[in-house]
Amino acid sequence: MDAIARRAPAPRLLLVERNDTLRRGLQLLLTGQGYQVQAFSRAASALADPLALTASHLVIDYILPETNGVEALNILQLYGWSGRAVLITAFYSQNLRRAALRAGFAAILPKPFPDANLIEALHGAPVTK
Repeated sequence: MDAIARRAPAPRLLLVERNDTLRRGLQLLLTGQGYQVQAFSRAASALADPLALTASHLVIDYILPETNGVEALNILQLYGWSGRAVLITAFYSQNLRRAALRAGFAAILPKPFPDANLIEALHGAPVTK
């Protein structure tokens, strides 16, 4: 047995948030939690990343240039992505919540949200639809 324990690779996380300040803050938070974060301001850029489908987690804003977070998740799923997704939004409603859960989001967090809520959403048990 090796004297040095092998570490599992950090889980890859796609972060898509249009607000530069919030995106950077979330990137620092999530990196500190052990994620390998790829951060984007636009869904199109995230979807074009050749490593996007290797991510185990997605944190995405609802309102984005060109599309929205629900549509972006649908596109990822069309290409076979099946990780854990969290939608963040300043435009929370029960209709959006239902649509997001139907699309496959594990959690929907209204902005602003405590950091702990995001971490819990990423680690939590699957949501029953």
